[in-house]
Amino acid sequence: MQITLRKWEERDRNSLAQYANNPKISACLRDTFPYPYTEEDAAFFIRTARHAHSEREWVLAIDCCGQAIGGITLQFGSDVYARTAELGYWVGEPYWNQGAATQAVQALCTRAFAETPTVRIQAEVFANNPASIQVLQKNRFIQEGYFCNRIYKQGRFLDSVLFAFLK
Repeated sequence: MQITLRKWEERDRNSLAQYANNPKISACLRDTFPYPYTEEDAAFFIRTARHAHSEREWVLAIDCCGQAIGGITLQFGSDVYARTAELGYWVGEPYWNQGAATQAVQALCTRAFAETPTVRIQAEVFANNPASIQVLQKNRFIQEGYFCNRIYKQGRFLDSVLFAFLK
């Protein structure tokens, strides 16, 4: 499977709503990612993403064969964290275990290190999401911390794991 990263487009509304409307995906992301995920949520996100994408934040679609199958973001820090960026990503369930997320993370990290002064990219994932942990490990991210009860999601406390990749 070959993926590309690109800006979100209006034509992505249907595929975004289709793939994002999944309780398994929502359960592993921040509460700003709703479930159910409607076409109205998709339209709102695409409008926001198109305006948010900037030098301080990259908000991109993960594209396979001309269709958005997931999303990936990189938020660049400021002040004393000006050389650090925070990574987030998700991929639609039909594309799980096919390398799409691994390729997307690799492509975004390569681009960030080449085009920005970033020297550290970090990602914090829910400890109960081994697939996401594996994506980071395949991309040479190193586990730096394990946090107990750091996340409160769907009425329960969850642990999280902090990973980082250095230039």
